[in-house]
Amino acid sequence: MTDQQRPSASVIDAIIPTNPLAAFSCYIGIASVVLCFFGIILGPVAIILGVLGLKKWKAQESSYGATTSKIRAWIGIVTGALGTLISIPAIVSVMSNY
Repeated sequence: MTDQQRPSASVIDAIIPTNPLAAFSCYIGIASVVLCFFGIILGPVAIILGVLGLKKWKAQESSYGATTSKIRAWIGIVTGALGTLISIPAIVSVMSNY
């Protein structure tokens, strides 16, 4: 589906994610940074979901949903990688104290 064939964006596109993989990637990636000790588990999950969301973003039904999905997928990939990288030294420092 090309950009000329896509219908215009609606209000529903802003509220309901059109690509759940990208949305979950974004939320899990942010959680991996905030909950740094769980980043070792949540980070790779966010990265995988983000890559799958990027593969799906071109098939979105509206132009707003496609752009939002791409952005959410990239946020999930970047924050997932950061969460993983932050959690490793945090876990090592806690383990070295014992």
